[in-house]
This record gives sequence, C-alpha cells and structure tokens, in this order.
Amino acid sequence: MTEQYDNRGKIALWKNLNPSNNRSAPVAKGHFYAHRDIAEGERIDVSLWKESSQNANAPVMKGKIQDKYVKDGFTDAPAVADESDIPF
Repeated sequence: MTEQYDNRGKIALWKNLNPSNNRSAPVAKGHFYAHRDIAEGERIDVSLWKESSQNANAPVMKGKIQDKYVKDGFTDAPAVADESDIPF
C-alpha cells in the first residue's frame, strides 16, 4: 500500500517564470493546503524558508501555515496534526 504524503499546513512558492514589466507583478506564485477550515478574515500565520535545491522545478521557498501563536499554548483554533514530519 502506498502511503500518501500529508500536505496539510504546507505552503510552497515558485519564481514567477513569466515576469512582466509591471512593477506590481508578483515575484513568486504558489499555493498552500489548509490544515483546517479557515474563516474569511481570520489571521493565519505563515513561515517561509528559502529552498536550496538545485532542481529547476523545485519551489524557491517552502513553509508552513499555522494557528496564531499564543504564549500560554492555548488558542481557540482546532487542534492541528503533528508537524514533526515537516522536511525542513
């Protein structure tokens, strides 16, 4: 049986290969997989790291999305899956 990779809470950006002369054009584009239902206007924290892969098809940045950090460790948001399998 093939084990499927869990992308929930992950984000990746690729360099915009079709840049225009428009100064407001994005430098990178990407997508993320929500780790839970997200309400309109809700704040979701994002952390990004430069990707050092030499593969031309690899994203230029990878990261994760997570619930807002609360000092005492509790938040009103639902629990998220264990993030120990994040490869970066």
